[in-house]
Amino acid sequence: MAQIERTLAPAAASGSHYDPLTQAIHWLSLVAIAIAFVIGVLLDDLPRGPVKTQLVNLHASLGVLVIALTAVRLGWRALAAPPPSTGPSFMQLAASAMHLMLYAVILAVPISGILMMAAKGRSFAVFGVLSVPPLMATDRAFGKSLEETHELLSYLMLVLIGLHSAAAVFHQVILKDGALTRMLPFGRTRKVSQAPHAR
Repeated sequence: MAQIERTLAPAAASGSHYDPLTQAIHWLSLVAIAIAFVIGVLLDDLPRGPVKTQLVNLHASLGVLVIALTAVRLGWRALAAPPPSTGPSFMQLAASAMHLMLYAVILAVPISGILMMAAKGRSFAVFGVLSVPPLMATDRAFGKSLEETHELLSYLMLVLIGLHSAAAVFHQVILKDGALTRMLPFGRTRKVSQAPHAR
């Protein structure tokens, strides 16, 4: 494993920017989450019919995509070290805690949604290609509880993403340490020492 990390690290942390794979997953995940959230809000007011069925399938498909992207990102992060963190240690600790909460909630939202559909006896097609049958016995009362959990987690995720974005802007504009540009393929960031950082 150590040999693998030494081999991949130069490509993963080029200078003070995140590597292209991490950047691509980050922004693609954000787009998928945003579209899924908007669809989820719209679904509440739509009557049953083919349009709603298609949107439910797209909403669930985006959830599966987010799970897959997050799994790939976590696996890649375990192999290739991210660029070194900036700022005082307490801010680095807060950032690590925020990332852990984000990962947990980003995974919990689609998983709770998929389980909710299963408990209600509903299947769905992932982007019209792969059919996913209900993964558990029908239990509509449990499905209703999962629906409420899914909705609550969705709004919690929105709050965490907002806080994460605000922190990135604060670092970029106030502290001027280039934290935001680390996730962009362009832009200059402040060079930092190769100090140990939290994963």
